[in-house]
Amino acid sequence: MDLELFAGDFIKDGNGRPKTITGAEELFQRAKIRLTIPLGSFACNPQLGSRLHTLTADMPLREEKALSMAQEALRNLPQLTVEGAVFQEDTPPKVIITLNYSGESRDVEVQL
Repeated sequence: MDLELFAGDFIKDGNGRPKTITGAEELFQRAKIRLTIPLGSFACNPQLGSRLHTLTADMPLREEKALSMAQEALRNLPQLTVEGAVFQEDTPPKVIITLNYSGESRDVEVQL
């Protein structure tokens, strides 16, 4: 069981208390946290996070590298499968990581 997050804050239930999540929602939220935090930047657990922030637009094989980096970041969540990675040259650039858990797919956007 975890508390539901949105835009860096807790979601509140009808009584104003933080809303709890379980199952697939909790697993996808944990994955999103691991993918969006730069590896080594969380002082309490420097091994939490991903290297996705090191990707650049001029990097060769960037989508293959993004896929590998996402798999590396989520190795402690073996229930999830990383299905794909798409690099988008927006401003700022971002990577869309597609995850699957028990037949349910979700996209996680990581701004670079």
